[in-house]
Amino acid sequence: MIETLQSLRFIFIMMIFMSHFAYRGIGPFDAGGDCGVAFFFMLSGFVVSLGYGRQIREGSFCYSCFLRKRFWKIYPLHLLCLLFWLIVSKNVIDGRFVLNLLLLQAWIPDPEYYFSCNSVSWFLSCLLFCYFLFPWVYKHVSKGWLSCVLVAYVTVCLLTPYEKVNAILYVNPLVRFVDFYIGMVLCRIYEKGFSLSGVVWVEWVLLLTLIVLLTAYPYIDEKVRNAPLYWLVLVPVILVFSKEQGTLSRLLKMRPMLMLASLSMPIFMTHQMLIGILLHRLPDMSPVVMLFLCIFVVLVVSWFIDRFVLRQIGKFI
Repeated sequence: MIETLQSLRFIFIMMIFMSHFAYRGIGPFDAGGDCGVAFFFMLSGFVVSLGYGRQIREGSFCYSCFLRKRFWKIYPLHLLCLLFWLIVSKNVIDGRFVLNLLLLQAWIPDPEYYFSCNSVSWFLSCLLFCYFLFPWVYKHVSKGWLSCVLVAYVTVCLLTPYEKVNAILYVNPLVRFVDFYIGMVLCRIYEKGFSLSGVVWVEWVLLLTLIVLLTAYPYIDEKVRNAPLYWLVLVPVILVFSKEQGTLSRLLKMRPMLMLASLSMPIFMTHQMLIGILLHRLPDMSPVVMLFLCIFVVLVVSWFIDRFVLRQIGKFI
């Protein structure tokens, strides 16, 4: 994994974290949530293509091995969080739980289903679908096919009624595959090589552009701000930071950032449940104190899960 992109995972996971934190005057950072989700789908397409693309081109790719590895990367943490949710919520096992267990909930266009149980696991439902399609779609990654995909996306956007924006444009696996596909295209560009002068100032320009887009979020049509709004900056962000040359890249490659980035998936899977518990169980306090307390608890729990659960499962596998 390219270290700068690895560290960016922590930056964007904290944006998602802030989209789920609302307490005494601090509202949810919705713009960060949409941007973070788009980034992770694109980065997943990029990383998987970088890791397995050559095998597919050479004919040595093992589909069952690939899925088995993806399964063990996703399911242990998913099941652990689902069990925790079941214990804490004291809910009964029903159809929604079964769909979550099988990671099929994102296919049901109803928030009572796709945001049920550990609600963030809808992302895994979409990601698993992307993994299933990956080896076949990778053979057709090109600018021509990208144009077709984008035209199809625009058509779906135009036909989607506003009351179904979340169900279709934000959560549906078929639509989110577009982000994943863009990441695959970016990997092809990266592998072919490209020159970029002035990386130092380009990184800062991209940071400023991202801030501008996040600020403009409330004024943008909700069909656009799910993902296309951020493609404008996330595409160059992934390509520029893959060069690992600028000042910001050097900061991202620092050991503390890489350590925090390694906790990205546990943070993502646990943060919303832990925030909910802390906000409802702790006494009133300063919103800043509550925010930092939530961040601290989520980091500690994520570190524990990574160190004593996921790593042990990895050794066993």
